[in-house]
Amino acid sequence: MKYAFAWILPVWLLLSGFNFPNEKKFLAQKAANIKVFDAAGNSFELFTLLGKKPLIISPVYTNCHSLCGVISNGVQTAITELGSLGKDFTIVSFSFDSSDRQMNLAAYENRWKMDGVNWKTISASVENIQQFMSSIDYQYDYDPVTKTFNHPSILIVLTPGGKISRYIYGINPSKKDIKLAVMEAMAEKTRPGIIKGFYLRCFGYDPVLKTYKMDWRFIISTSAGLLMISLVSGLFIKSFIVSKNQNG
Repeated sequence: MKYAFAWILPVWLLLSGFNFPNEKKFLAQKAANIKVFDAAGNSFELFTLLGKKPLIISPVYTNCHSLCGVISNGVQTAITELGSLGKDFTIVSFSFDSSDRQMNLAAYENRWKMDGVNWKTISASVENIQQFMSSIDYQYDYDPVTKTFNHPSILIVLTPGGKISRYIYGINPSKKDIKLAVMEAMAEKTRPGIIKGFYLRCFGYDPVLKTYKMDWRFIISTSAGLLMISLVSGLFIKSFIVSKNQNG
């Protein structure tokens, strides 16, 4: 069922008229460090939110009465299950609607019970919005008839240095995908420990399904290697004990 949904997602994006971000071109590229403002009325450069942790960008707009609510609900569910918001990463819901003002951002934060620190809503001027969206290859358009935006559901994970590390697709991002994407992004700053490094290596990103899959080849080869080491070590120890007993 999970894989069936993974195939539905690309089809949905294609039929909706939006292309996937060009990952070959944009992954590892720096996002634009634009000037933004938040729900408290503060103005600052986007990269001041990076610090020592990855930053996840969730493109939305506050006057959206359909998809954006579903997106934010999916994000809220995933990060609640992870329980590491603020510790391992931070999130911003980035409004690409230049008509959004401080009060709109504040109302959106309140609606989704954001803390305004580790998860906040920000926006920018029309020029800066266009510059930023182009830098992450996120496509959207405005429908003047319905006065709404058409846009896909994609999370963009930035490294602590502001580079695009991973795109996470879909309205219900899995906590596994977020966790692994954050670990990959954090590797720019610090090397993962043995346990985290091994866990990360056990998964590989599938560019077709747009999700992380278990790397069975690595797991089987590693398990076989560990088994061989255990057998050799066991034989060596047994031989050593027998030799010691004979000489004793």
